[in-house]
Amino acid sequence: MSQPSEIIPNSSVEVKTIAADLNSLRESLEEQVPYTGGIHVVKPEDLVIYYDVDGEMYPRRIDLGNATEEDLLGLAAACDQATFGVNQKDVLDESYRKAGKMELSKFAARLDVVASGLVDAISADILEGQDADGDKILRAELYKLNVYGPDSFFKAHKDTPRGETMIGSLVIIFPTSHTGGALTLEHGGKTWTFDSAAELSARAVSPALSYVAFYSDVTHAVERVQTGHRVTLTYNLFLVDKYTARGGVIRPGPSPESAAESALRKLLANPAFLPGGGFLAYGLSHQYPMPQYPIPPPKQRKILTDAQQKPASQLGPVLRLLKGSDARVRTVSARVGLATQVKLLYHSGTNSHEDGHDVLADGPIHTEDVHAGFMDLLDEIEKMGVVIERGEERTLELREQAGWWHDEVPRRVHDPVPVHWVTKITEHTRVHSTYIAYGNDASIGHVYGNAALFAQVPAFGQGIRG
Repeated sequence: MSQPSEIIPNSSVEVKTIAADLNSLRESLEEQVPYTGGIHVVKPEDLVIYYDVDGEMYPRRIDLGNATEEDLLGLAAACDQATFGVNQKDVLDESYRKAGKMELSKFAARLDVVASGLVDAISADILEGQDADGDKILRAELYKLNVYGPDSFFKAHKDTPRGETMIGSLVIIFPTSHTGGALTLEHGGKTWTFDSAAELSARAVSPALSYVAFYSDVTHAVERVQTGHRVTLTYNLFLVDKYTARGGVIRPGPSPESAAESALRKLLANPAFLPGGGFLAYGLSHQYPMPQYPIPPPKQRKILTDAQQKPASQLGPVLRLLKGSDARVRTVSARVGLATQVKLLYHSGTNSHEDGHDVLADGPIHTEDVHAGFMDLLDEIEKMGVVIERGEERTLELREQAGWWHDEVPRRVHDPVPVHWVTKITEHTRVHSTYIAYGNDASIGHVYGNAALFAQVPAFGQGIRG
């Protein structure tokens, strides 16, 4: 990686030190288990549900801590067939999901997840990485009741977001007699299993219920119930301002992010690390809602050192929705004095990745001025953002993707901004723009930008490195 001429790493020891510190930072930011769950002790009345039955004047009452088979069959019979969301539509398909559901208008639960301490129990994990002194907390909103009887299941899926501030889901599993129905969760190529039936049968205290909370972009499935009835309440979890939230509680502070903070401070104190300034880049571990409208072309393409001069970014709201290890990056960066921004990474080259540049944009690119097809598009991409260096980490990643590589002279000459990729770019959060592509016939082409988190590092001797 090229460095400004005033300070150049002059020994293999310095290079190895920077690499070791970057690796320490990378390891400290690895995503932890994207869910939390366990057994929660409650009061006996917390296990009571009142529900309506069509044709009956008065609601029925069921104690799910002492329910008989007849009681559970009555609750199951009062449910509708459960649907699932596909392309903003509710779909009924029992080959994909077989269960009963009851809407909020038909039942009432005695359980209060705030007063019982459940929101407290999950907050430290679900809000991991958020600043403990920040202004965000969790709000849980009851969504639905489900009954999974024998042979019921729900194949792998992601929950449909119920608003831009929805961060995850909380599922309460009542202590009814059943086997099977374990929840499997998958994220980032890893899989976990939460067997609430086994947890409940092994509980040493009573009354109690089982709970599991997870992020909204985690793929999950309910395995087939073998015997009995699995009864659940699902709550949507929202990230809200603690000064205006109703029914919320201030969460306990997360565990110190000492390893990440220590590694980051060591890098910033090293005069050989980004001596002229640049970016630390982090691929996003989670999926977030993104704007789909283009930004107007910027007047200039350069790195800005004065925070007051930075143009407003369309992606600013995404920064406030970060969760898990993504929020951890933002929090740790703020502790050491680095501002973070969510930006879109575009590639201004061919699909082989051997030419062109990596370009950062503050929103989906503007393609109205693209009139000459693909090559015109590449020029437009570079006009609308900040061109950054590939760096060793990104170059190795692209070589792995392409399977082959040719060192060629870039087709354009730029002064790219240095960057170190701490974690790889992902495709969890991406946007696309269209343009007119020309070949034998004109057609619609697509260009994609992947969101990532960037911390702007000042030159050594300036700002926090002064």
